[in-house]
Amino acid sequence: MRLNRSLCAGLTFLALAPTAGKAQEGRLFNNSWFWGLGGGALTYWTSTTAHSQAPTVSLDWLITRTHWALYLGADQAFFTAKNLTYTEVGRLYTDTTLTNFNNVSYYAQARVRNSRHIEGALMAFPGHGILRPYAGIGISANFVQGAEMTSAPPALTPANQWFPQFYQDTYRLQASEWVSPLAILGLQAQLSRFSVYGQAKLFPQDAGQYNQRFFTDQAFFMLQAGIRINASTAIGKF
Repeated sequence: MRLNRSLCAGLTFLALAPTAGKAQEGRLFNNSWFWGLGGGALTYWTSTTAHSQAPTVSLDWLITRTHWALYLGADQAFFTAKNLTYTEVGRLYTDTTLTNFNNVSYYAQARVRNSRHIEGALMAFPGHGILRPYAGIGISANFVQGAEMTSAPPALTPANQWFPQFYQDTYRLQASEWVSPLAILGLQAQLSRFSVYGQAKLFPQDAGQYNQRFFTDQAFFMLQAGIRINASTAIGKF
């Protein structure tokens, strides 16, 4: 929670940012390429953690027009979580010729390290001036990294007809990798050729196959703050 409090203090700073010349406002934002660097906190839930936070770093690329922009970004979160429950599936053959079988699901435990999120969104900047609120919708490709099984598969009889890891990493990857919607709400303050920003990102998610993801609460979110540099103010229309 201390990470979130620090970020909220940073967002308050945006409302107190110094002003620049009014004639510069549109020229320093419209039709520009911004490169951004930021940091923040990921808030997430797992099968063993009701509410936890992890530090994040982010890079983004913002291509602006007058009132809208294309946003491309990447976030990296740093954490280690142990004994997370997810669903594995194995094959239990019903005959000795290994011809007929049933898929048997069972709970397994894993340790994961970090997560990565690759994002694209269409942004709206409805206002003018130094302070520009914005909102966006898009998609995010999410990757929980370093997932390793830490529990032994269950023992079933007959043992020579039970193949608990027949599908190898298939179901662990399904718990680790998915695409979700993305919603962004933020505020950007234009300070000469660079800007400071604060934003929140929401990542709704479905439960996944067998009602399981490593992130389990149907959504997770990030609070972030950082700077964006206006790298070019003479882009063509797109």
